[in-house]
Amino acid sequence: MRALLNYEAPELQDSGVVSERGDVYSFGVVMLELLTGRKPYDSSRPRHEQHLVRWASSQLHDIESLSKMVDPSIRGQCSEKALSRFADIISRCIQQPEFRPPMSEIVQDLARLVNATGEESE
Repeated sequence: MRALLNYEAPELQDSGVVSERGDVYSFGVVMLELLTGRKPYDSSRPRHEQHLVRWASSQLHDIESLSKMVDPSIRGQCSEKALSRFADIISRCIQQPEFRPPMSEIVQDLARLVNATGEESE
């Protein structure tokens, strides 16, 4: 059960009310894991880096910081533009609940990103 808390939206921990916006947050955490190669919570890291969302959220809009936080196993495999777009999608998922988009919008954004990335590589 403790592992689930690492994916839960903060408001769910407070209210206990499950919502689509909470699911969007959880999906954002999964995408952040894919981007960084880190777990949502890692007690072996320095205290300010233990909570993935808290650590990463302030770095998602700075391309230099963003490039450094990418999982080394995938670093350099996509353009800075694609990386920045992916980070923007993640950022939208993990923001305050009233500002999180519906999952359908996230899916559309990811589809556009995949299509644009495919066109860049041609």
